[in-house]
Amino acid sequence: MYSRKKKDMDAFEQIIGQLLEEEKYWVRHSVKIDLTPEEKRSINKPSTPRPEIDIVAYSAITDIIYLLEVKSFLDSPGVVYEDVAIEQEQQTGRYKLLTAQKYRETLANRLHFDWCKSGHIKKSTRISFGLVAGKVYRNREQDLQKYFEKQGWLFWGPAEIKNRILRLTEKGYENNAVTIAAKILTR
Repeated sequence: MYSRKKKDMDAFEQIIGQLLEEEKYWVRHSVKIDLTPEEKRSINKPSTPRPEIDIVAYSAITDIIYLLEVKSFLDSPGVVYEDVAIEQEQQTGRYKLLTAQKYRETLANRLHFDWCKSGHIKKSTRISFGLVAGKVYRNREQDLQKYFEKQGWLFWGPAEIKNRILRLTEKGYENNAVTIAAKILTR
């Protein structure tokens, strides 16, 4: 209903989705959010197409939905701390979900309303945010971790991703590419 699988889904997003599932999250990729015309005007984007969230991950244990930006940036300098750890009035740039409060609240409220109405979640379900980054510029992973903890949001940087992939090697045989690659690399 509110998600679709990309035909050529980002491989990094697939890996992160599997790692989230290993942590008992229910995962949806490429979730489109249908904003009303009023909501679009409220964020000063009256003609914006439907915003798309890279991954929406729901924890039944905590009853929290995480709207996640997922950036591999493996062949680039990486996620720049200063580009993420800001609050801006107007949503712009790669991290607008994380840096523009009005935009973030509008998307979260619409998703919450629609998913409550459809019966996917309860009214008590909370929505939070997060970033999963395959590479961080100038090794500022700890700074990003602290910033996200302060916000009460989820952050997985390269070290966390690596640790979670390595944990897959402890599992029995599974016929999926991520688990098999992890086992091959650690033999």
